[in-house]
Amino acid sequence: MLPILGRNAAGSALARLAGLRWAAAATQSSREYSSTLMTADKLGPGGRSSVSGITATVFGANGFVGSYIVNELAKRGSQVVCPFRSTENEAMHLKQMGDLGQIVLLPELDIRNDDDIKRAISRSNVIVNCVGMRLQTKNWSFEDVHVDFPKRLAKLAAETGQVQRLIHFSAMGADVNHKSLRMRTKAVGDNAVLEAFPDATIVRPGDIVGIEDHFFNYLIYQLTLTVFAPVVESGSNKIQPTYVLDVADAVAALLRKPDTAGKTLYLGGPEVLSMREVYDLLLKTLRIYRDDTVHLPAWAVKAMYKPFDSVRRMLPGLPMTSPLATEDYVEEMLRDKVVPAGALGYADLGIVPQKVTDGLAIEPVRHARVGGYRWGDMSAVAKDIPESVRKYYNIKQ
Repeated sequence: MLPILGRNAAGSALARLAGLRWAAAATQSSREYSSTLMTADKLGPGGRSSVSGITATVFGANGFVGSYIVNELAKRGSQVVCPFRSTENEAMHLKQMGDLGQIVLLPELDIRNDDDIKRAISRSNVIVNCVGMRLQTKNWSFEDVHVDFPKRLAKLAAETGQVQRLIHFSAMGADVNHKSLRMRTKAVGDNAVLEAFPDATIVRPGDIVGIEDHFFNYLIYQLTLTVFAPVVESGSNKIQPTYVLDVADAVAALLRKPDTAGKTLYLGGPEVLSMREVYDLLLKTLRIYRDDTVHLPAWAVKAMYKPFDSVRRMLPGLPMTSPLATEDYVEEMLRDKVVPAGALGYADLGIVPQKVTDGLAIEPVRHARVGGYRWGDMSAVAKDIPESVRKYYNIKQ
């Protein structure tokens, strides 16, 4: 059993109030981490300056969810290894999440290279895989990222003999019979991980929201910066979004509960919403009084997105590319993404998840109001504003 992780309430409150990337800073260091895995009880004064006994490798550490997980583990005194393939500047914020030498950055990760993976997990007793994708590109397919890499990672983790917990992130709604290729490959990858590492824990969260999320932010883009926001069919499909800090809490809770090994957990927030309700929530929160959403049949939305999908697979990364504007996402939206009856979830981890329709979870949306946080829709005064200014700020009359 892994040593019990202590909770740092002050650090948690800071992260919840200010956002993860503004968490308390610690001195940076490139010192190598200890080759000895701690097995004693937690040492030190507590929090980031303690020793939890855990050395965790977090794949996808500098991504949206991965960053919060790194912070959650580091503030409990864990050493966290963060392999990445981006520029070092894009991963440097991770160094501030742990005490001296507790965060180790491993640049130039190639998930197709087994030697890179072995190096990243060589001293770890915990592995968290947050690597995933919402768009297929010229260089990467859903099969590459959701099936091939997790399968090889689980196999290599099993071969080390020292990895006690493997936590693999999937997606709520993953199903081997799903018409969405993303959802289908997620499910196939989950099965491959469990086959290679039977004690792995599969985490299937709902749509995750937070400051840097890939859900609310792209919907806001549709509502404020595009001609119209297409809603697939009636928008009656149900989703169960969850707050990113609750997801990070869940990872730490999993490590305190060895009986979750080999299990699949569904992390859904306390509210079940239809997509139409999500659009209405954002319109209300943004204080936009002109509804630019348009309900379209699924075939029409797919026909609209198909040319962009084809171009994206032939060219390097394009700017302003939304993962919601794909044929595959349309298929994803035709089925509900909610916690199945009787499934393990937040309650089994002792966590009460926050709502996404109120409080801190919705706070970033308020900052996206066109007229500023305290104003919102400026259509009432648009007639008195020069056309050049209206175009620049996308102020609609």
